[in-house]
Amino acid sequence: MATSGLAALVAGPEAREAITRVAFAEAGNQGDSGLAAVVYTILNRVQDGRWGATVEAVINARGQFEPVMRAGGDWRRLPASTVAQRARIETILNLSLEGRLPDLTNGARFFQNPQIVADRASRGEVSEGLVNFGNTGPSAVIGAHSFYVEARSAGGRGTRAPAPTSTPRGSPAAAAWQSAGGAIFVGDNRAVGPEVPPSSASPNGAGQGSLRATPVTDPGRAIFVVGPGLAAGSDQ
Repeated sequence: MATSGLAALVAGPEAREAITRVAFAEAGNQGDSGLAAVVYTILNRVQDGRWGATVEAVINARGQFEPVMRAGGDWRRLPASTVAQRARIETILNLSLEGRLPDLTNGARFFQNPQIVADRASRGEVSEGLVNFGNTGPSAVIGAHSFYVEARSAGGRGTRAPAPTSTPRGSPAAAAWQSAGGAIFVGDNRAVGPEVPPSSASPNGAGQGSLRATPVTDPGRAIFVVGPGLAAGSDQ
């Protein structure tokens, strides 16, 4: 990636802030591996070129990242990143661009939480064909998320984006999302788990203060390990 010209596209502060906001909106509770996987999916899409020639174009592409769609189609409307969040994504980006962090997704350009998509399909909110993108084999499974190099429609053909196969019976927002060609991240795909009690607020506001220690199953897989069974948190 360092020699592909991609480094120049993600060098600016706007591009990096966009990646940070989306990565945490999509996988903020999936640990560093989950964050890195989302970052790589974005980078792979930028390299691919089908969703735009810049980071911001890729992230704002219509109907692709649901947090962006819910924010009106502009990543700038997502919550601003904190100092700790930026540090984590900067580390992931820099290691990736230097060739020191392998692509955990094996080249993925799509991802979803299959369980949440299946639940939505069972309620008639989305097409059954969106579950695993028409039974597409994942290139990686990281936490609650499955990643895919390409997505297929229910008919099994390779597609640039998952095509809608029926009119959703859910909310107008769901209809707008599906009519746009489907999202790579269907629904609120964060894994359901115990909430970690928030630390005391910093007197200087969001983005200030020290990193919060968060219990993790495998701290050895985290980039910032702060103690036995602990990794750096995401909200301070």
